[in-house]
Amino acid sequence: MSLNENSQKTEFDLYIEDKLPKIIAEETKESLGDRTKYIGASDIGSCLRKAYLSKKHIVEYDIPQYIVFQRGHIAEGIVEKMLQGMNYLTQVEANGKALNGFDIKAHIDFTITSKKEIVVIEAKSTSIPVDEPYESWILQIQLQMGLLQKKHPNKTIRGYVIAIDVNTGWNKTFKVSQNQTLYDIAFNKANLLANALQTNQEPLAEQQLFCSKCPFKKDCPALVSKSNTVLPMEVSKYIKKLGLLKQYEKEAWIIKKSLKDFMKTTNNNIAKFNDTTIQLVSKNNNYDMDVSRFKIEEPELYSKYRKKNDVYSYVKVI
Repeated sequence: MSLNENSQKTEFDLYIEDKLPKIIAEETKESLGDRTKYIGASDIGSCLRKAYLSKKHIVEYDIPQYIVFQRGHIAEGIVEKMLQGMNYLTQVEANGKALNGFDIKAHIDFTITSKKEIVVIEAKSTSIPVDEPYESWILQIQLQMGLLQKKHPNKTIRGYVIAIDVNTGWNKTFKVSQNQTLYDIAFNKANLLANALQTNQEPLAEQQLFCSKCPFKKDCPALVSKSNTVLPMEVSKYIKKLGLLKQYEKEAWIIKKSLKDFMKTTNNNIAKFNDTTIQLVSKNNNYDMDVSRFKIEEPELYSKYRKKNDVYSYVKVI
C-alpha cells in the first residue's frame, strides 16, 4: 500500500468525493440531456446489457474513474484546437427513431460543413496506440453519419475518428466512409436496446475488451458462463499482435545484455544514438535476507512478521 493510501483524507479530499460526481452529472445532463430517455450513438457501440442497466440504475464510480472519464473531454478540447480556423460546429445532434418509436439521438463531437459535404469528426481518448479504430468507434460514427445523411440527403457525408493518448501525446486519425452494412448493424443494435427498454427485459450481454471496467460485471451472464465464446474483435487483434511481438523479446534480451556488458566495462551510464537513449541502472543492496534459514532458526519471529504476498496476474504467450 502506498504512503498516499495510508495517509488520512483531508477536508479537501472529502469535498472532492462529494462534489466532483455531482458536477460531472450536472454537466453531462446539461450537454447531453437525460440519457435514460433516448438511445445515444455510444450506447450501441458498447455492450447492450451495460447500456440498458446504465439507463435503469444510477451508476456510481470512485473518484479515480471519474477522473479517467474526463480524458475524453480533454481529447475533445485538443481536437477543437486542431480545428481552429475551420467552419466547424460542436455537439451537433442527429436524431432518429427506433422501430418502436424510442428516440435515438447522436451527439456528434464536430462537423465541418461545405456546400456539397459534411465531415463528421469524433474524438476518442485511448491509453495505448491503436493500429485501427475499435469496432465500437466504427459503429458509433456509422450511426452518426447515417442519421445525418437522412437529415441532409443531398450532401456527401464522411468522417474521421481522431484517437489521442493524452498521457503520451500519441495521436492518429482514421478516415471512415459510410457503409450501409455497418449502419444496419448499428441501427439493429439500437432497435434491440429500444425493445429491451420498452419491455424491461435485459438484452444479451457480450464480452468486450473493457469488461473489467464495467460496473455491472459482477453478475454478468457473459462472464459467469464457462462456455466457449467468440472473442471480441479487439481482443483477437491484441492477441495476434502480442504473438508477433513475442519473437522480438528474446532478441531484445540478448541486445540489452550485450549493451549492459559494454556499458559496465566502459563505465558509461548513458548512451545515445539518434532519438534513442539508454541508461545503465544498477541496484546495490548491502544486505539481503536469508528467508529459508530465518524460517528454520527463528520460527516464532518468522511467524510473527511474515505477511501474505499480494496476488498478481500476468499474461504469458505460450
